[in-house]
Amino acid sequence: MNEQDYPQGTKIIEIKQETPTVKTVVFQREFNFKPGQFVMVWVPGLDEVPMSLSSKNSITIKDVGETTHALHAMKPSDKIGLRGPYGNGFSLKEKNILAVGGGFGTAPLKPLFKNTNIKWIIGARNKEELLFTEEIDTLICTDDGSKGEKAFVTVLADRELATGKYDLVISCGPEIMLKNLFKVCEQHNINAEFSLERYMKCGFGICGHCAMDPTGWMVCKDGPVANSKILRELKEFGEYTRDKKGEVTSL
Repeated sequence: MNEQDYPQGTKIIEIKQETPTVKTVVFQREFNFKPGQFVMVWVPGLDEVPMSLSSKNSITIKDVGETTHALHAMKPSDKIGLRGPYGNGFSLKEKNILAVGGGFGTAPLKPLFKNTNIKWIIGARNKEELLFTEEIDTLICTDDGSKGEKAFVTVLADRELATGKYDLVISCGPEIMLKNLFKVCEQHNINAEFSLERYMKCGFGICGHCAMDPTGWMVCKDGPVANSKILRELKEFGEYTRDKKGEVTSL
């Protein structure tokens, strides 16, 4: 990607520090999107990467690599390239929903904060890394017990699902967390819709880099949200991923 692909660019209008490692980048352009969809974000001189929308005109990102580090260093009036939205979001067909956010994986769920049919669980490693908990009525847990209950989100989810009140669990977070949460959903016979993440180049199903074993289900085009039926079929879910060279890396 280069300037010719984004002749005008999109101006950043605000950058919010959410946690010590997470920032929200607010930009001028607004997207008509479904919660769970993503955009491809290009930083001049660096890679183009997929980012879930945390609102119609923002992305919320953790500083984890070269491109996200550059985004964290940007300032209002700087420009980035944006294209999308891509993929399929959460269906939200069921009436009684339990939403589980893990760490900065809460960001793609934020557009659903006003949905009155949703009960929330948000967790993080510690209180400093909790995201958006002051904006929503939520059950809170941290790995170290520094805020809320000292537990993993799966413990709270198991307790909630045991009440029999829910028809669907939606979630985004580290894939190991999602794998364990899916086991809880299966034990309670509850449908799940989880947002997955894989390295992708095109964003709309041409390069095939984000295809998952063994079905070839593409995170960019078919996802990033996968339902229970799909999750059962993906043998690499919660087990391994691939880097930009296509080499397998264990989770």
